[in-house]
Amino acid sequence: MHNHPSLSKRCFSKWFVAVATFSCSLVVLTIHQNSEQLHISTPQELRKFAFMKNHKCAGTTIENIIFRFAHKNKLNVVLPNGGNYLSTTELFNHSSLDATKWKNVEFDIFCLHNRWNKQEVMTLLREDVPAFTIVRDPVQGFESMFHFLDPKLHKFYGVKDIHDMILIIQSRSPLTNNQTLSRRMDGMIGRNQMAWDMGLSPENFDDEIVITKEIERLDREFDLVVVANRMEESLVLLKHLLNWPLENVVHLNLNRRKPEKSSVLSVEERKVLSDWLVADVRIYEHFSRRFEERVAEFNRKHSTMPAFLAALFNMDSAMERERQLLEEANKQLYDTCVIQELGNEKLKGIFKEYNNNIMGFDVNRNHEWCAFYAMSEPAYLKIFQDLLLSRAMNQ
Repeated sequence: MHNHPSLSKRCFSKWFVAVATFSCSLVVLTIHQNSEQLHISTPQELRKFAFMKNHKCAGTTIENIIFRFAHKNKLNVVLPNGGNYLSTTELFNHSSLDATKWKNVEFDIFCLHNRWNKQEVMTLLREDVPAFTIVRDPVQGFESMFHFLDPKLHKFYGVKDIHDMILIIQSRSPLTNNQTLSRRMDGMIGRNQMAWDMGLSPENFDDEIVITKEIERLDREFDLVVVANRMEESLVLLKHLLNWPLENVVHLNLNRRKPEKSSVLSVEERKVLSDWLVADVRIYEHFSRRFEERVAEFNRKHSTMPAFLAALFNMDSAMERERQLLEEANKQLYDTCVIQELGNEKLKGIFKEYNNNIMGFDVNRNHEWCAFYAMSEPAYLKIFQDLLLSRAMNQ
């Protein structure tokens, strides 16, 4: 017995209407829920937190975001007596601030280079505040650091370029490994830089069991670990962690190397570096997985409709929507403020950084606020130092 064509058509029409009605109902319900949420008071933005700035992980861009926020709100940034390091060869200890004139000031933000020691950081800040950090592909990070510190790091290892460095690593013997490759320039720059910055001991860099335990420690200690090569998504997660508006994380990409300060590595060379940087690779892979989990969690929490409906209607995820908004805002900032990009040696005053291997920005002087997006770390540190001195004198 065959189905009658008109009957099949009616059944299909009823099914389609039912699905469409159900879908529309869900959309309306979701919109209603979102509109209800708009009437709920927005949590107050967090003004007290700690950022662990790892070397060559795009930390300067995040640091500038933090500096602008601290400057706008006149917050106290933890500073050493001089320079931009809170600790170098040893783990951070809050007693290192005892030698400063502002030792008794109540600090709000911890964000300069250091060797991470969460207990001491929280002791200094006088409460358990949110902590976050950033990781980067270790091979990219080492290559970046190698050129950023040219020629100093080349001379330290006695090599002419990074390819020569990789050959030494590849042919290393216990003798060269101990005497050359395990040394750290200035006592702090070298192999597994992220692991070193995060407080791991070099004697454990090849101990899988200890590294696993240390990664578990870091996972407990940081409320968020973002990924350098996914900066916009990272900043979306950060702004939600701190309850910040989008405008707080709009930025320029700072401290970028000059185009000529880079090398193309072969697959084999990357493999050699990856094997040598095993501790950093383990850290990076773990927190990259965590990052994917955070993005998925964000999409579930902030989606405007169920995932299957979003796919059905080809709608962007919550993360993709916010990422696009941030990219658009960054482009507007660049178009408004940036006149041209220049080598650091051509920059002056508040825009000049420590290192001439990087690019900086010549900005539009007609908009005074543009300067803060391109201002150098030394210039900001002078502002915060003056603020701390003033507050210390008035105690």
